[in-house]
Amino acid sequence: MKKAFKITGIVLIIFFAILLVLPFVFKGKIMEIAKSEGNKMLQAKFDFTSLDVSFIRNFPKATITLNNLYIAGVGEFENDTLLSVSELKVAVNVMSVIGNDGIEISKVILKEPAIHAIVLANGKANWEIMKETKEVVTDPKEETSTMKLALKELVISGARIHYDERQAQMDALINNLNLTLSGDFSADLTTMQTNATIDDLTYTMGNITYLKNAKIGADITAEADLKNNLFTLKDNTISLNTIQTSLNGWLKMLPNGYDMDMTINTSKVQFKDILSLIPAIYNKDFETIKTDGTIALKATAKGVMQGDTLPAFDVNIAIGNAMFQYPSLPQSVKDIQVDASFKNPGGSADLTTIDVSKFHFNMAGNPIDFKLHLSTPVSDPDIQASAHGKLDLKAVKQVYPLEGMDLQGKLDANLELAGRYSYVEQKKYDQFKAEGSLGVQEMKFKGDSIPEVMIEKMLMTFSPQYINLSETKLMVGKNDFTVSGNLENMLAYALKGDVLKGKLSVASNYLNLNDFMSNEEKTSKDTVVLTAMEVPENIDFSMNATFGKILFEKLEMTNSKGSIQVKEGKVSIDNLSTNALGGSMLVNGYYSTAVNPTQPELNFKLDLKNVSFVKTFQTFDLIQKLAPVFENISGNFSSKLDLTTPLKSDYMPVLESLKAGGSLSSQEMKISGVKVMEMLAGKLGNDKLKSLSTKDIIIPFTIQDGRVTTDAFNLQSGDIKMNLSGSTGLDQTIDYAAKITLPAKVNLGGVLSTANVKIGGTFTKPEISLGVEDMAKEALNAVKGKAEQKLLKALGGKDSTTSAAIERGKAQLIEEATAAAAKLTQEADVAGQKLISEADAAGKKLIDKAGNPLAKASAKIAAKKLKDEAESKARKLKEEANKKGQKLIEEATTKGEALNNNKSAK
Repeated sequence: MKKAFKITGIVLIIFFAILLVLPFVFKGKIMEIAKSEGNKMLQAKFDFTSLDVSFIRNFPKATITLNNLYIAGVGEFENDTLLSVSELKVAVNVMSVIGNDGIEISKVILKEPAIHAIVLANGKANWEIMKETKEVVTDPKEETSTMKLALKELVISGARIHYDERQAQMDALINNLNLTLSGDFSADLTTMQTNATIDDLTYTMGNITYLKNAKIGADITAEADLKNNLFTLKDNTISLNTIQTSLNGWLKMLPNGYDMDMTINTSKVQFKDILSLIPAIYNKDFETIKTDGTIALKATAKGVMQGDTLPAFDVNIAIGNAMFQYPSLPQSVKDIQVDASFKNPGGSADLTTIDVSKFHFNMAGNPIDFKLHLSTPVSDPDIQASAHGKLDLKAVKQVYPLEGMDLQGKLDANLELAGRYSYVEQKKYDQFKAEGSLGVQEMKFKGDSIPEVMIEKMLMTFSPQYINLSETKLMVGKNDFTVSGNLENMLAYALKGDVLKGKLSVASNYLNLNDFMSNEEKTSKDTVVLTAMEVPENIDFSMNATFGKILFEKLEMTNSKGSIQVKEGKVSIDNLSTNALGGSMLVNGYYSTAVNPTQPELNFKLDLKNVSFVKTFQTFDLIQKLAPVFENISGNFSSKLDLTTPLKSDYMPVLESLKAGGSLSSQEMKISGVKVMEMLAGKLGNDKLKSLSTKDIIIPFTIQDGRVTTDAFNLQSGDIKMNLSGSTGLDQTIDYAAKITLPAKVNLGGVLSTANVKIGGTFTKPEISLGVEDMAKEALNAVKGKAEQKLLKALGGKDSTTSAAIERGKAQLIEEATAAAAKLTQEADVAGQKLISEADAAGKKLIDKAGNPLAKASAKIAAKKLKDEAESKARKLKEEANKKGQKLIEEATTKGEALNNNKSAK
């Protein structure tokens, strides 16, 4: 007996040892098959960081775990990850792993999957990644899939799903989806058990949020005929917030659609459950609300849904004598009555009718009534609608807790609409009824995070063609507006999103545009962080505008008049005249988001008259970057500028892509306190250069590739003349050439009358070099007798012969060229290191931004690629600098020899 136990123990030890060793034996094969199958089937990037195999966890099945799996898009979806899963476990038949007939999967577990499903405006979806398969395989050796699905259980935990359909302007976000689905999916007939919960569902369509932070639950049992794709519902419970309902009937999956016969049973629905669908109520002390009233909800759907064909459906909602009241508030919303239906006999969506025959409620003594009937909504909407009621807005706070908000004023609505959309489209206004008015008096709205809005009065009157807006006076914070005019095509705009047209007159005594920019965050100094505004493409407004004072960032404009047009995603300004910067300004141009809403384009043509250099510097960050010398110039200037640039989301120009041209002129200006001029004065021994006063100056310029380039222009200050040309960069570097004519009594050494100067470095750390060759040539023509010694003294030499001076000039040429070559190399090193540092920073940002280990691994690869590219560019910069430096030295040597030749000729 002891021997038998010993043998049994040994066998068990060997068996478990085999189970522990087998994963290492087959791990490589399974990992190869998994990656091969994924990339074979998909037009996408499929990968995972590691794979684990266990034969013990679900014995006698093997458990394969893929860690940090992801499927990323290609082409148009290059930057989008369709699926990422922190952990994917599958249970497989052990024998199918050992054999070559394929791997049978019986259980799948997904931990924290994230799905981002996108449909572009052109209809292309990012999940359409399956490669096309051939219907006939002619080569028996051709590779085929080795996966067999014998699924019995699917478990999903902590899922996040984002559905973004840009074509239909539909967005759904699901947070924390937990799902268990069981059944024998390898059998023709099986019983499916589904249990699912969603903690948070938000659904938006056409900029309208229909569900916000809703909770979903489902417990469904269905008989599944998998051979015929027919699912018959049995016991089931479905919940939406506090609404509990059940489905009865069947659903059949067709090749391109569904066939169905479904009925919704809502016997347990209460009026309070319906209130839970209103986000503002459901999220605010919902459990404490007192309610009463009856509700009946019935819905059926029967027939085929395929392509543009809809099944017959009938949804009826009836609410009678309902009310709700917050216990902490004095008033209630009562006498709530609703009778509404949504029907379609089956077929085209154009057969749908919406009938709201009654929608009535009384809010703290303010009765409101609304009716709507809509048919043929697709081809030619036939609408009958009315809205009547008076509302004292103070009543809202008596029935709903408006914390941190003040609301008051009176609304008076009396509207009637009846007729077909085509009557308006064809301008048959006599056949379309549109009449009534909407009035507002002494309305005030104030919240913690928004400025106070006050409407002193507003009256909108309706006709089939126009909505007329009589003189409206309102205040937004300290900003005042007076608006009048009319709107055209409102019905087409509301029903079909067509272009809304309008002609308006707008006047304001004070308009601070900074108050209307998005300020999602503020710095410690309360500097507003702006977010670029998108201009709607279906708005066509023309406005005559008059403004007493306008503030935008640091710019203040007064007495502004002009025309503004909003059309096709562009705001155009026409002949806007204003006083600003101590002078006057005429503006033409546009702001457009038509091409790229995330990167607007700005164009403006400025005609400035007698504006201040200093005020211009203080007002515009762009001037501080591209023309910092403005800070040190007193006087006024006039300028014409034509500028085009893309804008960042904070309205700052993309300086590297900015293009502009124009000219600057000044009748009189004074330059002082400029480091460049102070150094130049020291070099030339002339203190008059430290402060220049000049008149009648004209400077033509262009801005491109991040540099302001000026053509040659003349400056004259007293008896000193200067000719300047060159450029200033975004990095504050300067590169100018100057030819300076000095008066005889103060010229250098009493010999030289002109000096050629190279000005480099930056405005704060300038580098000055004198043209030694030109100075030597002029000296050779001028020296006679004792003048030769003066030249040598000017050149810093102690020799007493012209030959020695020339040799010294040659040496200085080569010395300067060598220094310039060294500087080029040094600058290339600095620029290269900057590229590498920026690449390092960008790579670190990618890695820090990655949300899971797989994403971090991908980010590290991208970061390394960025650094490699930067290092390659840095090497090229240095090579080019070395070549240019060598060329400078060679040219200096040649010029030195030319000095000798010139001397010999003399």
